Amino acid sequence: MASVPSTPHNQKRTEGPLASLVSTLRADNRDQLVALLSLDPLSNNFTLDQLNTDDNPNSPDAKSISVSHKNRLVFANENLRTLLVYHTLQDRSTMFKPKKNARRKQGGRGILSNVEESMGLLTTNNFGIVGTRVMFQSDPDDDAEGGGRVGDDSVANTPMGTETIYNPQNHKTSTSVFGSGLAGMEDPRDNIDGANVVLYFIHPTPQHIQAVSKIIRSSSSLSNSNNVNPFDNNVNIINKVTKHRIVFLPRINALSKRIMADENIVKRKDVAVHTLDMNLIPLEDDVITCLDMDATMMDCHVNGLVSEHVTNVAMSLRKVQDICGTIPRLQSFGTMGEMVMERTMALRLDEHDPYENGGDNEEEEEYSEIAAAIILDRKIDLITPLITPLTYEGLLDDVLKIESGFIKVEADVISPPEDEDDGKAPPDRPKYMHLPLNDLDTLYTEVRDQHVEKFGSFLQDQAKALKESHANFSDKNKDLTEIHQFVKQIPIFTQNLKSLTNHIHLAELVKRTTEQSEFRQRWQTERSMVESETCYDVIEDLIASQYPVFRLLRLLCLQSLTSGGIKTSRYDALKREVVQTYGYEYMFTLQNLEKMGLLRKRESMWDVTSPFATLRKQLSLIQADVDPSNPDDVSYVSSGYAPITARIIQTSMKGWTGKEEALRELPGRGIEVLQRSPPEDFATALKAKIGIPLGQWAKQTSGDSDDKPVLLIYFVGGLTYAEIASIRYMSKQRSFPYNIICCTTKIINGGSFLQSLQ
Repeated sequence: MASVPSTPHNQKRTEGPLASLVSTLRADNRDQLVALLSLDPLSNNFTLDQLNTDDNPNSPDAKSISVSHKNRLVFANENLRTLLVYHTLQDRSTMFKPKKNARRKQGGRGILSNVEESMGLLTTNNFGIVGTRVMFQSDPDDDAEGGGRVGDDSVANTPMGTETIYNPQNHKTSTSVFGSGLAGMEDPRDNIDGANVVLYFIHPTPQHIQAVSKIIRSSSSLSNSNNVNPFDNNVNIINKVTKHRIVFLPRINALSKRIMADENIVKRKDVAVHTLDMNLIPLEDDVITCLDMDATMMDCHVNGLVSEHVTNVAMSLRKVQDICGTIPRLQSFGTMGEMVMERTMALRLDEHDPYENGGDNEEEEEYSEIAAAIILDRKIDLITPLITPLTYEGLLDDVLKIESGFIKVEADVISPPEDEDDGKAPPDRPKYMHLPLNDLDTLYTEVRDQHVEKFGSFLQDQAKALKESHANFSDKNKDLTEIHQFVKQIPIFTQNLKSLTNHIHLAELVKRTTEQSEFRQRWQTERSMVESETCYDVIEDLIASQYPVFRLLRLLCLQSLTSGGIKTSRYDALKREVVQTYGYEYMFTLQNLEKMGLLRKRESMWDVTSPFATLRKQLSLIQADVDPSNPDDVSYVSSGYAPITARIIQTSMKGWTGKEEALRELPGRGIEVLQRSPPEDFATALKAKIGIPLGQWAKQTSGDSDDKPVLLIYFVGGLTYAEIASIRYMSKQRSFPYNIICCTTKIINGGSFLQSLQ
């Protein structure tokens, strides 16, 4: 009988492979954010010194600080709000939950939205936060993959392909600097929240800066007039915003400064500009994101804007090494991986002081908690994001879209009306619920990487075990001591029951999706393609039936990648049908897919070679006999297809002898260096021969210790949940020499990946 997870959300859990790194990042990020929130409205500069209790024992720390003024937080997008409010501001050791009466009522409506409460925000909090807004909010119904996004319930539906821009002037429509087709979004809470300071958290992009400039100018005209509280006709409140803080993450660049100067906002006395050095935010104990950078692949491989992203990733790696020590061995695959490695070593060399040890070049080797790192360019494996994952977490992302550890799901799915006492849903219940999915939920950590054929029966076993546990507690032949122990276990039992109920309903939703003929046909088509079959007729039929456009493009790109391109006549016909069926705007999308290498026209009839065919054979990508319920290979994540990136990691453990042909088919090159003390430049380090594969390096590093060393894997351009599941599977195997922790610029799936290339 499966055991019931008895660890509630607020008790100690099993820590990840590198708890010191994760806890340090969380503490440092939180301290920076709290210091900014606590900054006096009249001040323009902030440092962490105000939270430094070592030099000033009377100064408050991040846990005890209390902000007297009121902060309104405006985020560029949903991901930034989730990352900063939920994953950064919350103290996971004392993760507070929304309370029934925590929301202040105003005329029957709450000050905080449902999504804000789901992130743990309370109306009464130590940080003076009176609410959050999102500048660019995609319409949930605009998601061509069929899933919703985390967002305010007040966001109205907008036409396809548009975004909602937060507009404090309450304009029903607005002429936007971002082009036509963008609607203004009003939020009446701006009139009653009494905010003194508005903080705008943005990336250094022209779009974000221009949006903030527009909002600040709108707020200035708004503050010159009285605003009637829409919830109370007897109250007339004037907006008292005294400071606008523009906060760049992770840093500001020269282009951003120029745009702000052109917008004429930096010289204003009520505007201050800040940066937060928060380029790494832990999502899980073994998964860290580099600020969920959406445009990495578009900028680097389509627009040619490589430098900014390479520097951001390299600086995040330097931060890891500042915390854990210099990583002695680096390995990279792909062009972007090599560029990040070179930049990382250059940063270390620039920071090195040759006179620190009296000019002595003989320095002791630094101790590192990380034995080695592998940097992977997403372009070496463009196929895995296009394949439908078959794990619980991967399917939830495919069906509902997981955004920074949250899903948005209809309330009737989680709490069906028939489950209520009167058979009806409460009239005041919101239409959507926002649920966190992370390692604070111990049941979720057990089920997230299980295959679709297993997690249903697993949850059934959990339900049976929980029922038996409750029956034992209800035994009347209990003495007072046993009754006392039972009472102490009630909160744990309640939490486990709630978690189990949620996941059973989510699993039912996933099961219904996977049992549909459309899903099965899609999976079968994908499998045929990776086995080098051509499915042009299937693609043409899907276009004729107006299949969701990004689902269709996923199959079209997969066909091109697995067959070495599409012959010219067929390619031109398919491209014409896509444009005529879905609209001429997709001409630009198709061009970007070509630049990325996702689509390729096969010019010559003799050009029939496919790099993928070599990779499939050399790396054993297809394992048709894998048992999904009791897997013995990473290919279980998609019922027999192993991610190329997972096979690259496995092969690196044994060395590439005999697999050189596969290595040559990967874009870019595979290289590795040792980071010595004193530091060397990249060219010099490349000349040194290492001689042993990573597997033997692990044994050499760990020595006589029984604990496996830590391997850091950095995905530049995105990481899928199928890859996360396969990496966790490898890390748990006794035969695998490392415990793995993952870093990535963003967690992606096929839909979000292709949409980022629009």
